[in-house]
Order: sequence, then structure tokens, then C-alpha cells
Amino acid sequence: LIAAACVACAAPAPVQAAPAPPDAGARYKTALALLESGKRAEAAGELIAALRACPEAPAAAPAPRAGSDRHYRAGLRQMRVRHDSLAENEFKKAIELDPANAAARYRLSFLLGNRGEYAGMFREIWRAVQACPIEAEKLRAIGGLALMSGNIPEATAAYREALARNPTSPEVLRMLGLVLAESGRREEGLEMIRRAMEAQPGDYSTLSALGLAYAISGDCPRAEESLKKAIEINREHPEALARLGMVLLIDGRAEESIRCLDDALKTNPGSAELHANLAKAYKVVNRPEEAEREYVLALKADPDNYDGWYELGNILGAAGRFERAMEAYRKAADLDPGLARAHFKMGLLHMKKKQYAEAESRLKKALGADCDYADAYFALAALARERKKDPRTAAHYSRMYLLYDSRSPRAAQAHRWIEDAELGAKGR
Repeated sequence: LIAAACVACAAPAPVQAAPAPPDAGARYKTALALLESGKRAEAAGELIAALRACPEAPAAAPAPRAGSDRHYRAGLRQMRVRHDSLAENEFKKAIELDPANAAARYRLSFLLGNRGEYAGMFREIWRAVQACPIEAEKLRAIGGLALMSGNIPEATAAYREALARNPTSPEVLRMLGLVLAESGRREEGLEMIRRAMEAQPGDYSTLSALGLAYAISGDCPRAEESLKKAIEINREHPEALARLGMVLLIDGRAEESIRCLDDALKTNPGSAELHANLAKAYKVVNRPEEAEREYVLALKADPDNYDGWYELGNILGAAGRFERAMEAYRKAADLDPGLARAHFKMGLLHMKKKQYAEAESRLKKALGADCDYADAYFALAALARERKKDPRTAAHYSRMYLLYDSRSPRAAQAHRWIEDAELGAKGR
């Protein structure tokens, strides 16, 4: 979703930019510095602040030069079928002929962000706003940046405001629809994307978005139908292939999912997300070696993916490679100290090695991150028994566990540990 707010169907009437206030320029430079240091979400938030500090343009300006506009519209045609490299070349030609063609800069920023060139994306958004700060365009950019920063309410508000200024924009309808669907407002989201489809029939990105929205709603058959229509338009673009692969996996068709995700990877071999999703599919069909390979490739492309490190730890642990599993879990916990499940798994590995103090520390960290982590209470009860501590310690953690589970075999075990403690107390 990251930069899709920058896509438009037709060139807006450009306007003369007012100079950015010094505060806006300073915040833009801060955003670039944050991005360079790897703080992508914070950088996106800072660029949003810079954009909001830029005033609306006060007066109309001449339209883009004819040659520039011609390349811009050729780029739009390529974007409808997601021939991204061809579209990018057209937008660059449009900018070369007329550096003030902000519409071309906005579309170029989307393409750059879509392939992970975030510095270029930031630069083109900033230059577009300086050249043509139309509020609807700026709001569309803010919506995409808010998604990048993880601020869903701000993204939703920005898209709604952009839609109020341009009610028929298929791009804003599509993006707002996806945000609403992913936020639990599925019917409203689907309706928005259907409206986008009516405004722009046969558009690859809209069909792909509709498929994703159906998948979020649990309607796998319709999701598959929409995504296959997108793939018919362009079999070389990975987005619809990747989404179809995950729909097939959710639908219990893991082998088909593997083939689909593998096809997507052929068109985008450096995608961390695709490698991670393929790893999940291999895990479902019990092919741990392939799953491990794909997680390693995913983490090579995105070493800050804490979930990838956690899943790699699970695969290594299941294979009995406990030292490497511990390293992977530790990396996950370092990246996200609040990841209770990583602390929990490290606690279990310490227990296997009879490193009881370390095990207790990690299990308590898991509870510190998530006080409702029932399995951590059970593990602490088992640890107290194994260490032959006061039976009342095991009983305490057993009672905490029973607040969450009263019927499973573990619950029966917890009841026995409580009874042992009570019998011991009576004996004293």
C-alpha cells in the first residue's frame, strides 16, 4: 500500500507553488536523515509533517508542455496494466521535458516506493509538492506515507479528505477501500473498490485490490476470480500472483500456492515478503529445508523482519538445531523487545539445557510483554517443579494458567500440581 496515494488517472490542472516555509524544508531534511539511518516509519511521519507545513498554491499556472504531457499520459497507460518499468521511463521523460510536471513526479514516486527506493520516493513527492501543491495530490501522498508509518487512522483521514476533493478518483477510492477492508470495515471497503472498478474498468491494480479485499473478507472464490483477471492483464507483474498465492494457501491449496508464489518470485526475486510467504507455504506442506532456505533469503533482503527471525527459529528448533534457533529468537526479541513469543521460546530452550535461571528470566519477560500468555504460566509452573522449588510456586503459576484453560490435558496437570502443593501443606 505504501506509496499508492501518488497514482492518478489524469493530469491535474497544475498550480504555481508557494515557497515552502523554512520549517517544512528542515523537516524534509530530517525525514531523509531518518530514512538513511533505517528509521523508515519515523521518516514517513516527518515527511508528512513537512508536507502539511506547505501551503496550498494561490493561483493557476500553465499546463505542462505538450511533449511532457504526452509522455505523462503514455506512462499512465502503462501503469493501468502495471508495466512499471515502461511507465517509469515515460514519467522520467515527462519530467526531463518539463521539471515542473508535478503529476509525473507523483506517479514516479509511487513506482519508486513500490520497489523499495524510498529515498527517491521521498525526493519526488517533495519536488512534486514544491512544483504543484494541489491539496488532493498532497493528501494522497500523505495517505501513502501514513501507511508507511503505520498510522492507519491518519491514512484513512487523508484518503477521505482527498476523496472529498476529488470524489471520482479511482486511485483514492481503491486505496481508501483497502485501508477500510484491512481495518475491519469490509463491506464499506469493498464498495469503495467496486466504485473504483466502475470508474476504471480493466485496471490491473484495481482488480488486484478487489481480490485482496475479498480475501480479507474471507471470500476466497471471488478473491481468486479477481486476481486471475488481473494476472490475465499482466502475467509478469508480481502483485496479483503474490496475493493469489496467499489466497490459495489460506484456502488449503498449498501446492498451488507454492507454484504461484514461485512464479511471482521470478518477476521479483529480491522481495523479502515473497520469500517469507513462500517459506510459509513450504512449512504447511512439511518441507522444512525449503522453508528455511526461503526465510534465510527473506531475511537477507530485510534483516529487520522480526517475524521472519522468529519463524526461522521455529524451523531450526524443530530440527533440533537449538543453538541456531536461540540466535534467531534472540534476534527477533532484539528487534521487537515486546515479542512475547520469542522470549517464551528462548525460555523453553533454556529449560532444555537446564539453564534454569535464564529460563525463568525469559519466561517472565514473556509475561512482561503479554500478561495473558497462558503457556508462559504453565512453563513457569513446570520449571518450578523441575527445580524442586517450594510447591506453592508451581501451584501459583498453575492457578494463573487455569484462568485461561480449564479443560485441556495441561489443565488436568495444573490441577494435579495444585493438589500436590495442598497435600504438602497439610503434611506440614
